[in-house]
Amino acid sequence: MCRHVTVTVNTNTNSTEPQKIACNDHKLCRIPLDIPKSAMFLDLSWNNIYLIRQNDFSELQTLDLGNNHISHVEDAAFSHLSCLTALSLNDNRLTNLTEHMFTGLSNLSALNLRDNQIKSISESAFVPLTRLQVLFLSANALSSIKSITNIVSFYRSLKTLSLSANPLTSFESEQFSFPCNITDLHLRKMSLLRFALHSDVFPHLQTLLLTALYTDLQWDVSDKAFLKALRRLDLSFTHFSDETYQLIFQRRIRNMTRLTELLLESDRGTLVEEGGFDGLTNLTTLNYSLLALTSSSSADVRPASSSRGRSFQQNFNLPSLQTLSLRVFYDICFIWPKGFLRGLDDLKVLSLQLCFCPFWPPDSETFSHTPHLLNLKIVKNVNWIPAPQVFQPLTVLQTLDLSDNQLKSVDFLPEANLTQLQTLILQRNDLSVLNERVFEALPSLRHLDLSENPFVCNCSNADFINWVIRNRQVYVNGAFQYRCVSPESVGFLCFICSSALVLLTLLSTFLHHFLRFHLLYGFYLLRALLYDRQQRRRGSAEIYDAFVSYNVHDEEWVYRELLPELEGRQGWKLCLHHRDFEPGKAIMENIVDAIYSSRKTLCVISHQYLLSEWCSREIKMARCCFSSYTFPHGSSCYYPFFRMRKQLRSRTYLSWSGARGHRGLFWERVRRALQSGAQLPTPPLRDV
Repeated sequence: MCRHVTVTVNTNTNSTEPQKIACNDHKLCRIPLDIPKSAMFLDLSWNNIYLIRQNDFSELQTLDLGNNHISHVEDAAFSHLSCLTALSLNDNRLTNLTEHMFTGLSNLSALNLRDNQIKSISESAFVPLTRLQVLFLSANALSSIKSITNIVSFYRSLKTLSLSANPLTSFESEQFSFPCNITDLHLRKMSLLRFALHSDVFPHLQTLLLTALYTDLQWDVSDKAFLKALRRLDLSFTHFSDETYQLIFQRRIRNMTRLTELLLESDRGTLVEEGGFDGLTNLTTLNYSLLALTSSSSADVRPASSSRGRSFQQNFNLPSLQTLSLRVFYDICFIWPKGFLRGLDDLKVLSLQLCFCPFWPPDSETFSHTPHLLNLKIVKNVNWIPAPQVFQPLTVLQTLDLSDNQLKSVDFLPEANLTQLQTLILQRNDLSVLNERVFEALPSLRHLDLSENPFVCNCSNADFINWVIRNRQVYVNGAFQYRCVSPESVGFLCFICSSALVLLTLLSTFLHHFLRFHLLYGFYLLRALLYDRQQRRRGSAEIYDAFVSYNVHDEEWVYRELLPELEGRQGWKLCLHHRDFEPGKAIMENIVDAIYSSRKTLCVISHQYLLSEWCSREIKMARCCFSSYTFPHGSSCYYPFFRMRKQLRSRTYLSWSGARGHRGLFWERVRRALQSGAQLPTPPLRDV
């Protein structure tokens, strides 16, 4: 979805700075119409603009149209931008650079066209760009060198040219008609098969980037004058043919006497061992990676096996070198030789990645030849345990980075003699407990980074935490964002188990003391419900006409009044607990069986009945399944009474005490209740 944005600018009449306007990431589809004429710097990147039309712009100095969907630029669209010095059209969808596309850009010095789909360039496309110095054409679809030679040969002002990631297969001096003034040439990520540059065509070339070429490059390096003029050479991730390797790394590289920066990888040996760096007396920066040696994997390396590891017989001889970066890949066990850094007396910055083999750790002489080292980075070394004597020669070291080394302790630091250390980085190690005295032994320390370490969640780090809070000298980066992982697994497991056991014991005691009868009742109630469903499915008939629930203290009334009338005169079959309960069977099971084997339940409610636990359960069980007809004939003034009173307000009942003069009517109503399922009319409630 496209949006229209009204451009507003806060102007300051007292300010002499040119106006800067940023409308990036606004989902614009067209150039806004209300851009102030006072604007000199305009950023319209990261929008959905697809077309550049004439009269879209007035005078500007810098214009950024990168990361849009631009596929077409009208002729003379930039004709009103005679003051423009920098134009970015990167990451768009341009396919052709037409003859009049850049008309009017007479002062343009930097043009960025990388990451488009450019296949062809008109011979006159860059004619208006008489002052162009920097041109980025990388990551396009240029396959013909002719388009490039026209640009390089006819535009004498061009200094920097980037052609990286284009489908060119060759780049040779013979393809150019005239000498050029190019000083920086970028040819990264290409499939060059042939490469030959000579001083007569590129007499001023100082920077050459041949990074990550995909083929075995054939490089004609016969012109010593060309090599001698180079200042910066990047050969990282580039593979060479055997012949080229022999010429460059064993003969020609020593002729680059003006080289100040060299980035490369060696996959067939080591330049240090072969004296390949001899003669590079002006080299100040070296980034050197070892891709492969004659050794096998480091897991198979043993100190006694000289064929597995590889050490150097010579050393660096680069007296001007100030920055050195060494990287060893994972499948190599780099045997660190004694005196390896000899000849680097002026070294200031040293980066070592995967350079310490567990079987040949560095010793006290490792850094003895770099007394002026200020910045040391040692990262990604597995099973390396630092020794304090390794760092003792570094008396002026100011920054130490020991990230990603799986360090479990930093107790070596107090004896490392790092009195000038100001910055210490220990990210992504296995540090769980820290002693604040380690950092107090570093008097000049000002910055400490311990992020992404698995600190334990106990009191072991209490002193360190207090030190972080109270110290005013050292800034601990992100200290309040650190998160502990957990206590030690065994202790944590014991804590969880013991806590769970205590809680389970307390819960069991509470349930047994306060709720044991409720749980037991709930259990039998569930069984009763299941039993009822089973009986209903089977269609089983009831054995008894009624189950009589009464207390043993009311047994005399039951035998004297109830049984003679209901069983003797009326002929009902009753279930009585003292007579019909099965011996040896659980009381609650007998109650459940009696209730579900009877059509009706008669509850004889009295003072003693309310005091009986089992009678209370009988009536609750009966309420769950049937309508209950009760015979209240006593009284009480305690809580069960009020609960029973509440039940009697909603249930039909017969009162024996209220029928003193009408016994015959009382028994007749009982007969009618037992005979049918219809409820009796509810009489007015009487006090029990």
